[in-house]
Amino acid sequence: MSTMAEIRHEIIQLTPHFPFRDYVRTSSTMRDVAPHWHQGLEINCLIAGGSLTVVQDGVTSVFQPGSLWAIDPRVVHSSTAEQRDDWCEYGFQIDPNFLTQLLPDSVNWHFTLHGRPAGGTAAKAYDALWSSMMAMYREKASEGDDVSRLRTLSAFYRVLALLAEHFKAPLQTPAVRVNPPLVDRAMSLIDQDFAEPLTPSSLAKQLHVSATTLNAQFQASLKMSVTRYLRQVRLMKARELLLTSNKPIDYVATAVGFANQRALARNFKGWKGMTPSAYRKAYKRFHKNDRVYF
Repeated sequence: MSTMAEIRHEIIQLTPHFPFRDYVRTSSTMRDVAPHWHQGLEINCLIAGGSLTVVQDGVTSVFQPGSLWAIDPRVVHSSTAEQRDDWCEYGFQIDPNFLTQLLPDSVNWHFTLHGRPAGGTAAKAYDALWSSMMAMYREKASEGDDVSRLRTLSAFYRVLALLAEHFKAPLQTPAVRVNPPLVDRAMSLIDQDFAEPLTPSSLAKQLHVSATTLNAQFQASLKMSVTRYLRQVRLMKARELLLTSNKPIDYVATAVGFANQRALARNFKGWKGMTPSAYRKAYKRFHKNDRVYF
């Protein structure tokens, strides 16, 4: 029997002397990244290699070398790529406290960086952003040097300025005072107990807040309701079971928290455009691993 992968809350350990954690993935360190989320904004660039498939909240994108993309705070995401000798990917995750102190309005922003824009001002800003990301990447070779640290920070602040000026949009939610610890606790409970008969009200009761407050916090932080997030987690778990087991569809439905096979089919078709059975038939033969990371 397959074990479903946990949607992990990743705790970020910052790179020493910087308000972010940055990383380089090459052919020796590249790997499929399992579904996870973290509190900070993430920026990535694919420098060399082939196609990289990234899934954010169930939406799949395929990036090629030369691509930049942002992942909003608390968005569940994963990635996969074929192993290649020429792979090179650079990215960083920003300390959320640092970002909100520097740019208080950023708690109400959605970052729109998602590959190269078609043209105009945004394309020029994209090129400038790429240059700044490459400057940060090049300084990794001199990490620990004081002058290199200044150059890295200079490029980092340039990235933030370009994002704030050209690649953000306001969240379409009422203005509320965001409570990140509350949202984090709620997400962790959902990720742990998705198979149980959870509702926004029962979840709010566990967290000692009203359902209205909890939904407002989810809308402000994740741009979705509690119900939608719970449904998304269940659908991701269902997709995994469809591809990693031969369990009947009714078993899959109840195992991930849907009331019955009909409820799973309706929601799954709205998500992927096909029924669970059709999805399994179409994609199971391509699945190589024991767990779904994309």
